[in-house]
Order: sequence, then structure tokens, then C-alpha cells
Amino acid sequence: MPAEEMGKASRKLRLAFAISSVVFVAVLAISPLKDYFAPWRQYKRAYARFANTRPDTKRLLADYHSGIDQIWIPELKVVDRCTTCHQGITQPSLMDASVPQPFRAHPSIPHHALDWGCVVCHRGQGLATEVREAHETTLGWEQPLLPTHFIQASCGVCHQSDIPETPQLNRGRQLLVDLNCFRCHRMNVSERIYVPPPDLSNIGHKASREWIYKWLKEPRTILDSDGNVVTNGYANEPRMPQFRLNDAELRDLSAFLSTRQNEPLGSHQIDPRIVAAWQKKPDVADQGETRFRQMFCTTCHAVAVTRAGQTQLIGGNIGPELTKIGSKVNEDWLIAWLRNPQSYFGYAQMPRYQWSDEDLYKVSRYIMTRLTDSDLLSDVPKMDPPTPAEIQAGKQLFVGKGCANCHGIQGIKAPKEFGPDLSAVGSKTVSELMFGDAKIPHTLVDYLRSKIENPTSVNTTAAMPQYHLKKEDVSALITALLSMTRRPDAPAFAKLVVRATPSKFQPAGQFGELYDRYKCYLCHQFNGYGGTLAPDLSFEGSRAQKAWVVSFLKNPQTLRPASTFRMPQFNFTDAEASTITDYLEMVMQSPQVNPNPDNSSKTSPELVALGKQLYEVKYQCQSCHTIGATGGYVGPNLSNLGSWMRPAWIAAWLKNPQALVPGTIEPRREFTDQEIQALSAFLMTLKQTPTSAKAGSAAGGSR
Repeated sequence: MPAEEMGKASRKLRLAFAISSVVFVAVLAISPLKDYFAPWRQYKRAYARFANTRPDTKRLLADYHSGIDQIWIPELKVVDRCTTCHQGITQPSLMDASVPQPFRAHPSIPHHALDWGCVVCHRGQGLATEVREAHETTLGWEQPLLPTHFIQASCGVCHQSDIPETPQLNRGRQLLVDLNCFRCHRMNVSERIYVPPPDLSNIGHKASREWIYKWLKEPRTILDSDGNVVTNGYANEPRMPQFRLNDAELRDLSAFLSTRQNEPLGSHQIDPRIVAAWQKKPDVADQGETRFRQMFCTTCHAVAVTRAGQTQLIGGNIGPELTKIGSKVNEDWLIAWLRNPQSYFGYAQMPRYQWSDEDLYKVSRYIMTRLTDSDLLSDVPKMDPPTPAEIQAGKQLFVGKGCANCHGIQGIKAPKEFGPDLSAVGSKTVSELMFGDAKIPHTLVDYLRSKIENPTSVNTTAAMPQYHLKKEDVSALITALLSMTRRPDAPAFAKLVVRATPSKFQPAGQFGELYDRYKCYLCHQFNGYGGTLAPDLSFEGSRAQKAWVVSFLKNPQTLRPASTFRMPQFNFTDAEASTITDYLEMVMQSPQVNPNPDNSSKTSPELVALGKQLYEVKYQCQSCHTIGATGGYVGPNLSNLGSWMRPAWIAAWLKNPQALVPGTIEPRREFTDQEIQALSAFLMTLKQTPTSAKAGSAAGGSR
């Protein structure tokens, strides 16, 4: 090439350069246009137009600007741009359903949206400025928005204790304990009352091999000879799941369990003279049933009854359902259990009653002859005596199927980490889950639902047994599992976590022994610890008069006629009743109640008459409360209130019921001091005679 031609661009090169320049300029022109028409800018402009149609335009646009809005929470390592589109999220005037999304205000919650942002609760990608990237699962982001139905799960990330605003989460956490999920899986469960499954070290004393075979095959339903379901084996809380066991495995497991008799049953014989006096009486079972009902055993245990041709369960769900218990247990074991449950299970939750030999014989005869089913074991194959090979195979199955993780047997250790670690399951992405051949949407919520409802749907070799749960309980479990997330790796986050407050209440001394013996905490709460079946006794010393408490313990009375639960007849001795009453009076006091108010002793016939008029006419308290034979059944019966409650408690209650019992349905009225004094004076005159009180208590009672 000649020297003068060197460095000159060819015509083709100049043309290519020109075309590329035009394309480059076009791209530069498109970029600002694309940014101008970005969805988030369109939402902001639409909000401005919408705000200008409202009467409070100035307030709605006070903090408005045309750029991206951003909330930064360094403690949680959160950058949240959601309010860029959700402009009206904190505006009270935009709460109405007629306001279009995404401008509608967020419902009122304890946390301010501009302080906490949206992704802390709703999840999703806070950095995103596109709708799909912010809300859904994409190639670059696998944490979609949490469905609103499970939004309470986010509260559980910080709040480790139950809070009233999250009933579904609270229920799910309790189910994880009740269903023993934490025995196989590592997970975060707050401290709760936990009733462990039965220890099976001595199950051979209690049940036959045939019954064990039947229970293992189908623990939930008991069928009659025609295959019809008569009643549910554990109707209210089916804690025992159904394992997938073939006939050979059922034989081996039943052989192993039926030979578990590690400790002698012990001697709990009934006085032979009592047996001789009652065994030939034709009505012994009838009298046993009467005593069974007088002891209010159905407060804890359900029993199937047939009325108008329909069979239904009545009673509580604290203990097992007893409809066919006589076909399960042998009589020697039953007598030993009723005499002292803790001699069989050291941690048994059933109270130790003061049974007389006569009552014990009557009730045991009723159970063994009336609470039975002759067809119960009709479909169980013939069982020969267990062979050593069957026993050894059954022992291996007991460990391999996970039975040892829930049920203890002396000499057998439960394997550690039997199931997958679920302590951070709420943070798992879709790519971390194994869906197998399951025909379900590939989301974490659908995976958890499928796994709970049918474990083999996502894994045909799953060791997890089959649970039978209500839809609402499945949702509660999913909510609790979604709350278990990988917490931000930031030291400041520890300040945001609301730790579960230990609420264990373990009194010492003689009261502590009685408290544990009669399992008072199963029904009553003491300083935040215990059950909710019966009234909270944390302030009972400020509420009830000592003589009344002693009388009630000796013979429980009906205070809430509408309640289906009754306090059992424990047969307290005078010394036991006095010990319990003294402790309640001295320790269970409310700081809200002045034990010696200035007006506690001020009364007169005129004041009582004024109180009666206020009760019956002005405030119509009889709409909820009964006096004598008239009144409503919502609140307690007040017929004997003057012998029951302390004047100081009545005055404090009338002034502010919720201060004494948070959440009580008793309305707070604006009583004047004179009205409180008059009503207290009238209520303290309500005293039953001993005869009427005794008659009223015969029907049984509930606090």
C-alpha cells in the first residue's frame, strides 16, 4: 500500500462507524425515556394525581418527592424501597377500601411503617424497583412476598413469647409441642407446658399384645364390627400419628412392647371385705358410674354417649378419651393407676385422688364392664406368644421408626437428629427444597403444607408418620414453621428480639407438694404459668374469703352455670384444704386491690337499697349474672357472693375489671365512687343459707 493511502478509512469502515454512532445515540435517547416511563415513576405520578382529587391534598403530598423512597434499617440489614410505590401507606384518610392499590393505607399495627418498612413483615425484595422483582420469585431472588394468611409468622422472628395479636402463630407453636415435633426435629419452640407421651417401659402390665397391634395399625379411629367409626381414639388432639406398618412389622412391634414389664406393678389391692360386700350387688356398676360423674372425670376425659340415636363425645381433652378403655387395660393396672398414677409414670399429669376402697372398687367395675367394646379386637389376627426373633425385630423397629424419640423405654436411647433441622426452615428457598414428583406449586408454603398433610407426597421414603389435622391447624403449623428463619447476622438485632419470659411457677413447702400432687397448674394459672381451663388464681388471696375457699375445696360449687367444665372432687382433707387456702391468702395477692379500703365497712340499709336499684334498673346486671333462680348465664352466679368475695376486690373490680383480669368480658363502666360503694354494699348481702348452698353444690361446680 502506498504511504499516502495509509491511515485513510475505507468507505465501508466510515459507513459502519456512522451506523454505530446513530445506534449509540438512539440507545442514549432510549435510556432516559425508559427511566421516565419506569413503573415506579408511573405509580408516583399516579399517586400525585390521585392526591390532588382528595380534600386533604396538602397533607397527602407533604412528604412527596419525585425520586425513590428508601428506608434503611441497619440492625436488620434491610434496605426497603416499597414505599416508593405504596405512597399512602401511613395516611389515615386512605384506609378506606375504596382507595385503589397501591395507595391504600396499611391497617393499624403496633409498628410504624416508616420506621420498619415492609419487607420485615411481608418479606420480598426490598431493593427492587420493579413489581415482579419485589413481589415474586425470580432467577435473582427466591424470597417472594409472604401470603397474607401467614403474615403472623413474621412476628415470631422477634417475638419469642405469645402475643395476643398472633393467635394463629401461638396455636402453631403449641401444636409443635403437643405433637412432639421437636422430639425429631431441631427447632425453636418457646417454653410451654409439655405433657410427654407415655413411657412404655411397663406397657406390658397395662395392655395386651392384641390391643397394641390394633392401636399401632390405626391409632385414631375405633371401628365396630361393620367397619363404622363409633368414636375417635383421641378425638380432640390426635397426638399419636399413623405409621405405615405392614402386618409383619405390626406383629414384631406388638411382640416387643407387650413384653415390656421392667418393674413390678406393685400392690394396690382393694380391701377384700369391700370386694366381698359389693361384688354380688347388681347395681355396683351403676353406682360406679354415679361416682365417676360426681368426681367430674369428664372435665379432663371425653366419653362417648348415645343420645337420640346419635353417638357423640362429651368431656374435656386434657386426658385420653375413655369410651373403650375397659377393653384396653387390665383391671389390676387400672386399680394401681387410680390409686397412684405417679407410681406408674413419675411425670403423670393425673392428680392423685384420695380414693376410698369402696369408691375405687365401684369406679373400676364401671370402667371394666361399661366402658368396653366386644368388637374392638375382632379384626386382630390370632397372636401366638412372642418369639425372641419377633422381640428383637420389634426393638429395632422401635428405634428405626422413630418411636424412641417420643416414648421412653428403659435401656433404649433415642437417635439424635432423627429428622431434618427445621430451626431455619422459614428462610429456605425453593432451590433448597426437594419436591420430588409432587404436583404442587413450587413455593415454600405449598411444600410445608404438602409435607404436613401427606409426608410421602414429596418424599416416598419419608420416615415422618401421617398426622390427621384440621385445615386451621395445618395453617397454624405452617405459620409457626415460617417464623423460624435465619436471623440477621448483626449484633444490633439481639436488641430487637423479644425473648420468651420464663414463667415456671414452682412453690415450695407443703403447698408445693399439694400443687404438684393435684396438678393444679393443668387448669389454673399461677403468676403467668399454667393452663387456661379454669380461672387464674394469681390474685385469689385478694379475691376470695378464706372460709369460702375451704368450703369450695371440700365441695366444689356451681359458679358459672353455662360452663361445661367442673372442678373435680379431690376429697381434700381438712389439713390440705387449710394449707392451700393459707398459701393463696398470703401469697396470691393483687397490687391493684387495697386490702383495707376506707369504704369497705361503710354500709346502711339505704346504701344497700341504692345498690339493688343500680344492679336491677340502671345497669341491669342481671342480663349476665344470676341471683337465685333468675338472671343470665354469661358471668358467675352471684347468689352467694357475700360469702365468697372480699369487699375490697368487689370495689376494685367495679372500678376497673381489666386491671385485675386483662381481657375479661366484663364491661368497664364509669361508676361513681358512691355507686361503687352502693353496689358493693348490696352484693355483700347476697349470702345463701347452708342448706341452699349444699343443694346448689350437688350439681357440681366450676370456677
